[in-house]
Amino acid sequence: DLIVDQTIEKVSFCAPDRNFDRAFSYICRDGTTRRWICHCFMAVKDTGERLSHAVGCAFAACLERKQKREKECGVTATFDASRTTFTREGSFRVTTATEQAEREEVMRQMPDAK
Repeated sequence: DLIVDQTIEKVSFCAPDRNFDRAFSYICRDGTTRRWICHCFMAVKDTGERLSHAVGCAFAACLERKQKREKECGVTATFDASRTTFTREGSFRVTTATEQAEREEVMRQMPDAK
């Protein structure tokens, strides 16, 4: 069963508990309130160290994929502090070969129009 629905890319710290062998926690930023929250868990079958390592690896993989996707797609996000909102520019949607050809055709015709 799902305990917490957390966007892994917002996790900033993950570690096993030094007092309890089966415990681990992570700190993340809440997407709505922008507050830092610490989530603590007690493992049922495994050690906190193993689970902490798994979450840390998931975070690293997610961050790497996100950075690669942003680099390839040209998607950027800006934060407006006065309105506390993010604005995304660009799209992660993959264009089809037909759409790409149409875009290239339009770009070729633009210098001719000037």
